[in-house]
Amino acid sequence: MRTFRPDQSRYFSSSVPPSLACLNLADTEAYLERIGLARWSSAGSSSANLASEPPSLDLLAKILMAHHLSVPYDSSAIHVGSEAWARGKAGQGEPIQWRAGPGQELGEGNFRRIVLKRQGGYCFSTNCLAAALLRGFGFRVSEVGARVYLQRGKDPAEVGWSWWSQTTHVCLLVDWEGSGGRWFCDFGFGGGGSPVPIPLQHGATSPSLSRSESFLLCEEAMPLGDDDSFLHDPPNGFTLYRRVVPAGFIIASPDETKLEPGHFFTPCIHFSVSTLAPLDIVANDFYNSQHPSAPWASIFLTSRLLPNGARRSLCHGIPALEAGAPQDGRKYAKLYSKEGIKGDEYDVEWVPFDTQSIGAVLERDFGFLL
Repeated sequence: MRTFRPDQSRYFSSSVPPSLACLNLADTEAYLERIGLARWSSAGSSSANLASEPPSLDLLAKILMAHHLSVPYDSSAIHVGSEAWARGKAGQGEPIQWRAGPGQELGEGNFRRIVLKRQGGYCFSTNCLAAALLRGFGFRVSEVGARVYLQRGKDPAEVGWSWWSQTTHVCLLVDWEGSGGRWFCDFGFGGGGSPVPIPLQHGATSPSLSRSESFLLCEEAMPLGDDDSFLHDPPNGFTLYRRVVPAGFIIASPDETKLEPGHFFTPCIHFSVSTLAPLDIVANDFYNSQHPSAPWASIFLTSRLLPNGARRSLCHGIPALEAGAPQDGRKYAKLYSKEGIKGDEYDVEWVPFDTQSIGAVLERDFGFLL
């Protein structure tokens, strides 16, 4: 069998021209152990045996689902560094300040944070690391940029079309020799991306772990709203939509896209089929994590998919989520679980927004090693 893996991992390329990032065998096995994927393979097998499997849709689907269940979407590294977490564990908690952390290194530090320290990351780190993993199996992976819908979870027929004007997201297009097509995969979309690969074709659908949501991919120019008059040439590509249904409603089949009253598709992202160079990713990541007006500059979010299809989330900085917080003069983050856009929140806790309290929750609920 042809081997695709280098002897030494290339975690992220900063060379000109760039070389493709790809994990070696040891790091591949560590990644598979991190996401518990040995549990998916046949009896008596291990992550080492799994690492030798050829590329296939079944393998791609297993990796994507296992990643969603194991690796949180996480912005904590932007705001808090390892030394501050250590002081918090020692009982010297301090208020969390925006952009006081080191940010998310995209190279070896990214691998160490996500795989060895069992923490999380957001799109630029998780998707790039997943791409390096997939290439070692023989998958061909293209990182593509995307714009995020500003009113996520809402009906564009009611609130209109509005997008982040800059590229704030990266996702993956994947194929392999003999695949007969390409697949859209996203290892790092906060708030509910598809945990299932979606064929890169107009009208393709996918289920989710939750039967109260499904996904639809449409090939189209980015739909524009009244505030997008500056976009004389809207990008062509694909829009990913998430189906929203009333709480408790069960979607019988994701292929049924005819909507009942009260149901709608909310846009998630729009992406173009155009590969981003590694240095494009560096520039976008730097803006999105460090610029004061960037989305994650003043939001703390850690969120992981649960086996029942709900998400467990810890959030501070989104006013709509903070109604009901204790009014004692301190800042709090909201810890809660919720299935789907319209589902009810449960297991809600209000956590003081300091390094000791938040660090304890990250270890307890999300498995971080701080």
